[in-house]
Amino acid sequence: MSILKNYFKQNSVMHSFSNCQWPIGDPQEKDFHFCESKTVVGKPYCQSHCDVAYIDEKELKKEKEAQKNRRIAA
Repeated sequence: MSILKNYFKQNSVMHSFSNCQWPIGDPQEKDFHFCESKTVVGKPYCQSHCDVAYIDEKELKKEKEAQKNRRIAA
């Protein structure tokens, strides 16, 4: 996390957390930036990055059950 703090200090970044906070690129490179798309209400990311960042517990439970049933059948 100190890499990000250093980036903010070095580049005088005023990041608005009303936009997507998904980091893009290497924080040590000049082209590092945040997604900046509109966020999902109550989340720090846009819908696309929420889909990657968060696991739907119901889907996870279904997948675990399916794997269990495949093991039993084998």
